[in-house]
Amino acid sequence: MAFLMAWAPAADPTWTSILLLGLLAGLLSLDDTALAQTWFSQPLPVAVLTGAFCGDPLAGLAIGLPVQLILAGNLPVGQSFTGDHVTSLVAVVGAAVLSGRDLGLALGARTLGEIPFIGWMVLAVGLFSSAGHFLIQWERKAHSAWMLEGHRTLRDGRLTRIESIHARCLFTTFLRGFVTAIIVLLILRRLWIPAFDLFPVFVLGALGMLPLLLPGLGIGNLIDRYGLRSSWPWLVSGTAVSFLVTRFVL
Repeated sequence: MAFLMAWAPAADPTWTSILLLGLLAGLLSLDDTALAQTWFSQPLPVAVLTGAFCGDPLAGLAIGLPVQLILAGNLPVGQSFTGDHVTSLVAVVGAAVLSGRDLGLALGARTLGEIPFIGWMVLAVGLFSSAGHFLIQWERKAHSAWMLEGHRTLRDGRLTRIESIHARCLFTTFLRGFVTAIIVLLILRRLWIPAFDLFPVFVLGALGMLPLLLPGLGIGNLIDRYGLRSSWPWLVSGTAVSFLVTRFVL
């Protein structure tokens, strides 16, 4: 934590801080399926790590927790997962912290004023994650085409070809996460977040309900996919972890 805080970007974003957030997104994109798979690329760890990197882990918790519940059944097993929540969460949490809003107040239930903003940012995660899924599909097609080159190794025995193709695939995944996070962060800073202040009261009310309603859809999807009996361990352990994290962080 101390290392991350030492590199925390300032409230007024510079290109250095933006590039560092892109670097974080690239590394976490590798963890999704390409390398290690520590599950730090799951929504809640991504959001909290990004928040800690920016000096406000509570902001990451406020945005990452509802997203984690929404995507409870979207596990990165092979190619079965959908969306690109990693780069969108890094960009959204980074932009939220750099906007200067105190989302920790909403978590502590001391004010409801920031909950509509959390809903607006969670909506951004969903939209940019869905858009990023198309990039992942293109990336997978490129990887498949490159891996076909590896069949030549069966004839000539050049194992370095496989290593070169693997390195190329890893670099592509990192670059996709790095570039996408920077682009999304700039869009959020220039367009998405300024638009929030233009909404009428009834829109803010709807956005305030969003973080409360969407997790139910994620839990319902998990039950529908695995069955109620199979889902209970996930639901109970997830609820317990969320309670403990919230309790000790706050």
